[in-house]
Amino acid sequence: MMQEQLEAIVQPFVDELTKTKGAEHPVVFEQPQQLAHGDFATSIALKLARILKKNPFEIATELKEAVETQNAPLISTIEAVKPGFLNVFVDWDEVMEADGEDLGFEDEKQEKVLIEHTSINPNKSAHIGHLRNACIGDTLARLLKATGKHVEVHNYIDDLGNQLADTLVGLFHTEAKESEAKRFGDYCWDVYAQLNEQYDQKTVATDKRDEILHKLEEGNNSTSWLGYAVADKIATEHVEELGQFGISYDLLVWERNILNEGFWKMAVERLQETEAFLKKEDGPQAGCWVMRTNDAKANHTEEEHQADKVLVRSNGVLTYTAKDIAYHMWKFGLLDADFSYAYKADGVWTTVAEGVSQPFGRGDQVINVIDYRQEYPQQVVKQALHAAGYEESAERLHHVSYGVVSLSKSTAQMLGLETEEGKNVYAMSGRKGIGIKIKELMAHMEQAVRKQSPDAEEETVKTLALAAIRYNMLRYNTTSDITFDLEEATQVTGNTGIYLEYTFARANSILKKAEEAGIHSTEARFAGAEEVERALLKHLAGWNQTLSKAVQDLEPNLLCTFAYELASAYNRFYAKCPVLKASDEEKKRRLALTELVIDKLGEVLTILGLPLQKKI
Repeated sequence: MMQEQLEAIVQPFVDELTKTKGAEHPVVFEQPQQLAHGDFATSIALKLARILKKNPFEIATELKEAVETQNAPLISTIEAVKPGFLNVFVDWDEVMEADGEDLGFEDEKQEKVLIEHTSINPNKSAHIGHLRNACIGDTLARLLKATGKHVEVHNYIDDLGNQLADTLVGLFHTEAKESEAKRFGDYCWDVYAQLNEQYDQKTVATDKRDEILHKLEEGNNSTSWLGYAVADKIATEHVEELGQFGISYDLLVWERNILNEGFWKMAVERLQETEAFLKKEDGPQAGCWVMRTNDAKANHTEEEHQADKVLVRSNGVLTYTAKDIAYHMWKFGLLDADFSYAYKADGVWTTVAEGVSQPFGRGDQVINVIDYRQEYPQQVVKQALHAAGYEESAERLHHVSYGVVSLSKSTAQMLGLETEEGKNVYAMSGRKGIGIKIKELMAHMEQAVRKQSPDAEEETVKTLALAAIRYNMLRYNTTSDITFDLEEATQVTGNTGIYLEYTFARANSILKKAEEAGIHSTEARFAGAEEVERALLKHLAGWNQTLSKAVQDLEPNLLCTFAYELASAYNRFYAKCPVLKASDEEKKRRLALTELVIDKLGEVLTILGLPLQKKI
């Protein structure tokens, strides 16, 4: 990266100044906000002032003079600026002639990363909260693939849980008579909400859920086979629906197969060798097998968040966390067992009762994209790995936590939800049937795009709608709750997916016109670049650092910020610097800049999973 090259030039001189001080003082270059302060700058002189007991400006001047003796081709000008900054202006012609930059991501042994995301309960249609999970997970997979990792994407389907059991109770004991569903998942959405209302009214007993849970875990009975059929149908709808956003999976993992393959039996053998796993003989958890987490902050009044986490209930039913522990032991290749697999379609495999062998699992690193409300169970899984002696695997297990999606007041009103004075954010609730299904979201988004772009073709409308939705799910910090607003997400200007798509199309339109006019960027020179052109070059030069930071933090919104700022810089450039109506030298330079923007913006959009729309 360019920063590393500059740091390598300056570091020896810093080492010479501090050689008697007995410590390392690394040089760090950053990109200043203002062009007048250089393309890159370092404050190392300010940090050395106290150590060397000298004026920082004098140190910066000394470093400047030393660097100038090297005649480094990368540096056009270097300045020492009070109170003690070292500002560097790079020679962009030298940069462009360099044969690319080494990102340094490739390892001798290609690391295998398992990413689990989406993991929607297969009991009803997916909503926009599920979509945020899938967009984050898919973008992380694209990001890590782009930086040389071997990535395997899992969608873990809980077909033995309470939610599926409730939907089965609803299908057996209720009728969603007013449902207008055209898909099975939509009908189950209505049934699930109606059943929970009946639970609250006590017209249907929750004991029926427990009966079905036992049947599902027992397997090979009428209830379990119907449950599998319901889960398979709804999960298929989920995968197809998310596929339109470019979201894909390598493997669908079914919870029932974790039990059928005996993973929990193997996992419990490891856990029983530890003091952390024990059976409670008295108290509210009497008869339960628990994992002692030593969580002093745990709330002992809530079953789902106790210092001693229940893994096996007193009635013998495994909790979700117990099966998750076994699943993660398999993920890291710690169990002497494997699933059987069957091929579905479009590169997707699934775990099955009888199938073939495939090289899934055995990850070097595991990433789980799960909302922040599941932070405690994720901690229990990590602690179970530690307790069983798998410390290295535990350290390589990462939970990417994300905030929930709520609705803005205007969007809630648009969807016909009841709103109230003074309340601006509206939470979704599957139990009450409140939320935006993905299918509904697409329909509303397409309508909003048509309103803003009435002449757009239907294919373009769909493309812009997909870009708007996906980008809106990614542009916030993952840990932030987001309030989804339809009108805001479809704006053509501002930090939106549609703005990026229009910018990409504009740049491609300029390139096409240049090609038709026989204008080429060959032998373009950047020495005379105007300020807006230099600003564009400077921003492009920050891509590798952004990419590295996004990988380190597992944070897609850093890429969104880079893409938005690049699009904004290009549009400022376009407004001030004509490309096709300029001097020959300017045409070459500005066309070269346009090509660079197309290449880099296209790369970022691809990682973000947005369509590359060359014409709008």
